[in-house]
Amino acid sequence: MLNLAIDNLGDVRVFRCAGRITIEGVDGLLNAAITQPHIRTTVFDLKEISTIDAAGLGILVALRLWAKATGTEFKLMNLTPDVEKMLELTKLRSAFKVCSVQEMVELMCRAAERSSLETVLVDQKPPAEVPMRPSLLIV
Repeated sequence: MLNLAIDNLGDVRVFRCAGRITIEGVDGLLNAAITQPHIRTTVFDLKEISTIDAAGLGILVALRLWAKATGTEFKLMNLTPDVEKMLELTKLRSAFKVCSVQEMVELMCRAAERSSLETVLVDQKPPAEVPMRPSLLIV
């Protein structure tokens, strides 16, 4: 069974995967990824993946192709030894970008900067005119 948690870091989505990426869970994984709005970067954190089968590898390849077609950056992170071994055996390791810890920190910082910038821009809007109702007037 595949468990999935999605962290929204501005225009970055981190999909924290746990369990098994097998034929039983690939549809949910695909739907979760492609239905996210306004994504610039997609990162799949695989540190808690115990097993990946051919269907799981196939869905990662399909997600990589979707990302390329939509202009989304696609990365894997925290490859377990079993996942790394499967990628090596199938000659897919070079097909994926693997996010380092430093890159992840940079992504989080960029998301935080954008978030604070958006907050500043929202705070700088002039206050809307609020009509005073007689019942709200304090004399």
